Amino acid sequence: MNHAIKDFLYTRLHLETSEEKSSVINLKKNSSEFLGFTFRVVRKGKTRKGYVAHSDMSKKAKTNAKTKIKDCIKSIHKNPCAETVWHFNTVVMGIQKYYAAATQITNNLNELNFHLRKTLYNRLKDLRKEAKFKDMTSTLQKRYKGYEPQFYKIQDMVFVPIYAQRHKTNLCFSQDTCNFTAVGRTKIHQNLKVIQKNVLHHVMTNFIPNRTIEYNDNRISKFIAQNGRCAVTGVELGVSDWHCHHKEPYHLTKDDRFSNLIVLYEPIHRLVYLKDKLKIKATLQLLHLNHKQKEVINELRRQCKLQAI
Repeated sequence: MNHAIKDFLYTRLHLETSEEKSSVINLKKNSSEFLGFTFRVVRKGKTRKGYVAHSDMSKKAKTNAKTKIKDCIKSIHKNPCAETVWHFNTVVMGIQKYYAAATQITNNLNELNFHLRKTLYNRLKDLRKEAKFKDMTSTLQKRYKGYEPQFYKIQDMVFVPIYAQRHKTNLCFSQDTCNFTAVGRTKIHQNLKVIQKNVLHHVMTNFIPNRTIEYNDNRISKFIAQNGRCAVTGVELGVSDWHCHHKEPYHLTKDDRFSNLIVLYEPIHRLVYLKDKLKIKATLQLLHLNHKQKEVINELRRQCKLQAI
């Protein structure tokens, strides 16, 4: 059967398969690995066809996750500050989100937490302080609502719990979307919204000093939510040509919530605050904005207590 499938893939779809990674497995007797997941079929109920699929993190994935988190803990031990704890949180949340599709994710992360809690205690016992759920940012509170671990913090940055992730069922997808037909590929390209890897890496690894933890978290979330593009012009943003703007001025509201932030192209952000009519006119000529885009800028200016342009 394995040879027949390989022949079909090669002759009909022109796809080559790896000898090492390709095999036909009876999932009732053995497990199969794919992209860091291990799959196996187990009996459920008493009927002849009563089977369900169970998925776990693979052994290699668990080892890699343990190594990554340990490295983060070592970094915190060497440099105990909000930035290193924030990096620990991003690594943990990344692992949780990727493997959330595994049906046994909670058990897998509990196992990971069991192996790491001694490292966490021994290295950070004199550095971390006890925290409460309310000490977390509103974004993290929403994500970890319902969990009641012992929270800890360093410089007001709360550690996220390693085990706190429930299984999430992947959403269904359109059968027309695939790589093997012209229509399918067109559909993929039309829906594809890619952020440049170097830009995304810069945004996620550069912690803004002297700003709140909530601002740093929501700034990243807003940039990703806008697919790395300006909210007004839709232009793709680079590493240093954008600003995260407070709709309601921060000096008046102290509001760093996700809903109060918007990511703008740097000249657009400058235009929001400009008061000199000649400079405003010159900037508008440079940007070539349409009527709808001007309306958005005027709304942002009104929120900043400035006259419309």
